[in-house]
Amino acid sequence: MPSWKKSIFINAIKARMELESRTEEDIIQEYTKLTEEEKTEILTDINK
Repeated sequence: MPSWKKSIFINAIKARMELESRTEEDIIQEYTKLTEEEKTEILTDINK
């Protein structure tokens, strides 16, 4: 996944976590077009 695309997802998920008081694992499941590999990559970077 290109870094620009990953950055957009990370920022969107972090914003939703704050606004909706949900976990990143819960939110990322709604992005059905992402592969499991991409989801893992995004979650790893969020938790750094």
